[in-house]
Amino acid sequence: MKIKGLRKAVTIFTVIAIAMTIISISFNSLLTMYLSYKLNNEVGKVSSIGIIGGADGPTAIYLTSQPHPYLFTVIFLLLSIVGALYLFFTRKVIK
Repeated sequence: MKIKGLRKAVTIFTVIAIAMTIISISFNSLLTMYLSYKLNNEVGKVSSIGIIGGADGPTAIYLTSQPHPYLFTVIFLLLSIVGALYLFFTRKVIK
């Protein structure tokens, strides 16, 4: 009985992870390509540099960058694979 409940929870979790993977891929790839085409710019490599300072004070330089754009895609893809493998192997054990 516990295995069936756990299997349902893993199934729901796996479906959500697969949906998030598809959404993440679409936003990382398709949206970036569309915006770079429309704006004639390479949107994926944007970062900023801010310099704050004056003649009478110390100068501070702030560098910002984006996290790896495919980080969440890889995480959700791995969770999807693990969930699918679990469901596959428990199906073999139950039958």
